[in-house]
Amino acid sequence: MRNSRDAVGVPLIVVSLHDDNMAAINTALRETEHAVHCRRVADAAALEDAMAEASPELVLLFADEPDLDLTGLSGALFRRTPQIPVILVRQQVTEKILAEALAAGVRDVVSLSFKGRLKAVVERELRARRLQTALDGVLYSATQYKQELRNLMKGATEAIADVQEGIIIAANPVWIAMFGFEQEGDLAGQPFMDLFAERDQPSLKGAFQSVLKDKWSSSGLQVQGKRRDDTLVAMELRLEKVTVDGEPAVRIIVPGDKPNEVPQEQLLEQTLWKDPSTGFLLRHHFLEQAQQKMAKPLDAGVRALAYIRPDHFSRVHREVGLLGTEALIMRQAELLREMLQPADLCGRFGGTIFTALVERGTMNDIEAWAEQIRRTMAATVFEVDSQSTTLTCTVGLTEVNGDTPPIGDLLTVAEKACRTGREAGGNRVELHDSISGTQKVSVLDAAWTPRIQAALKQNRFRLVHQPIASLTEDEQGMCDTLVRMVDESGNLVLPGEFVPPAERAGLIKNIDRWVIAASLSFCATNQPTLVFLRLSRDSVLDDGLPEWLAARQHSLTVPPQRLCFQVSEEVAAAQIKQTRLMAEKLSAAGYLFAVDHVGTGRDSAQLLQHIPMQFMKIDGSLMQGLARDSEVQAKVTALSQLARQLNIRTIAERVEDAKTMAVLWQLGIAYFQGNFAQTRSVVLESALSHEGRAAS
Repeated sequence: MRNSRDAVGVPLIVVSLHDDNMAAINTALRETEHAVHCRRVADAAALEDAMAEASPELVLLFADEPDLDLTGLSGALFRRTPQIPVILVRQQVTEKILAEALAAGVRDVVSLSFKGRLKAVVERELRARRLQTALDGVLYSATQYKQELRNLMKGATEAIADVQEGIIIAANPVWIAMFGFEQEGDLAGQPFMDLFAERDQPSLKGAFQSVLKDKWSSSGLQVQGKRRDDTLVAMELRLEKVTVDGEPAVRIIVPGDKPNEVPQEQLLEQTLWKDPSTGFLLRHHFLEQAQQKMAKPLDAGVRALAYIRPDHFSRVHREVGLLGTEALIMRQAELLREMLQPADLCGRFGGTIFTALVERGTMNDIEAWAEQIRRTMAATVFEVDSQSTTLTCTVGLTEVNGDTPPIGDLLTVAEKACRTGREAGGNRVELHDSISGTQKVSVLDAAWTPRIQAALKQNRFRLVHQPIASLTEDEQGMCDTLVRMVDESGNLVLPGEFVPPAERAGLIKNIDRWVIAASLSFCATNQPTLVFLRLSRDSVLDDGLPEWLAARQHSLTVPPQRLCFQVSEEVAAAQIKQTRLMAEKLSAAGYLFAVDHVGTGRDSAQLLQHIPMQFMKIDGSLMQGLARDSEVQAKVTALSQLARQLNIRTIAERVEDAKTMAVLWQLGIAYFQGNFAQTRSVVLESALSHEGRAAS
């Protein structure tokens, strides 16, 4: 019995430059068991559009036509998930041709000269696809059924609610009780967002959209639920897509308390380490664990020590009294905890003072994080019993360099920075450097210049590829290229240490060329979808770069569309004419272009309109407060909207957590990179031995 799709013809796509070929296929398949409806396309873009519109069950590709872009067509076919069966049509079919095609993922090879075999192969593949579709449906239903059983079994300990179009349609007793209600009727039909703090709603909305589009990972979402009496309670939500009455819905699960498997002796020891009011480490244990943490080198990014102290606390003490001050400090600790990442270490250093050892992508990110703390504290009205009060804080920061200084010395520097800020009026973030900038540059350059020169001569650089994950696009296999230097002892050195002195010594162009040459070799070997490469200011001003690049690319036969060159907003803004000229030259050669760290300059919007680019990367410092700061969200939204108008795809940099990713989804950002993307992909390291020699 044929289904309704057979009544109008099973959709097939014929990839060919000639209508005669499609007519021949139609004629050959007219008498098959499955009536077919053929549609002809001739290029990769038309093929992707046709697959999206018609949902074909089979593609027949005439592979002998010399003017077809087989590379682009193959990419369009095999990037699609699930993949559509492909049959090649050749004038001749040999064992060698058939073996190569099967190895490439093609289902079979046929010829118009043997129409009987063509019909048999098409019928076989259509039948196999129908069976696979039916099997997938059965397996999905079975999985759903098993999940329903598990949910029922765990219903006594897990809070569960189903939400459709933003409205609660079902909630189990644990969920109802957790939010202070008495029966399901109190919640059914109510807006789901009303159950959560306003600052968490953007991330929740984005997470819902991501789940319904099958883009959400298994990561939990940290939020604050709002009970019926308006008290807030911290919780972690798990989200998954389900079907209720034939329509998609989102199931939200708050895991129940798990049995504690930690030995009681260890629990007691951990309890003794922590301040009972705030849950942060006590002073002695913070110092001990911070020193141990600093002894381990970072894989990427920077570390800094923060010294956080409220301003004018004596006034607040008079307003709320002795007992009220401890409740106020507890509330401050809650706000601070919401802005910490899992890798951060935080302690109550005594009285009203907090200290934190934090890790982020750059010092700009850490300053943005500290600024978010300052703004949040200043904007919060603290309720203590029947009284309300406000207060500000000052954050002193100092960067932790790679020499692992004693924690006591770092604290002295951070405390001094905090004191400087308080003496200047408070309510500010103060960054302190223990030696003068001129002295530091002089010392660094004297030590680093010969080391960099030796590393270039001895080919002691390595590539690290950080994955770029998709939010709204289906494209995969994209990565950002980072460079590491191998020192004399074989240890990897982060670019934050060697790039600044290389720029000042005029060696950065040599490093750029090494990276480009090594990346071309990487592309030739691994065939990624797209690799991003950074260009320094010196390379942007290098008129000989396009010609040198063309020679290297031609020798390795790497398609230029696999490479996207990126320039920082700072460089692009200072060298608009030269950056535009370089972007145009690279574009003419087939390469893509991007501007990264966008959003930190004086007029980012104007820059986007002056420089031709295919990608825009939004600076990671804007990610630090994105999940809770409406002003930052508005800025990112404006950049995203302008990028869409200019047909520029957007990438968010240094994304560290699920809440930020969820907000990015809601704001329409296409891709993201950072530690959160990296946990969902494999980081590829290329230990190249000879590819970069021509660059030095």
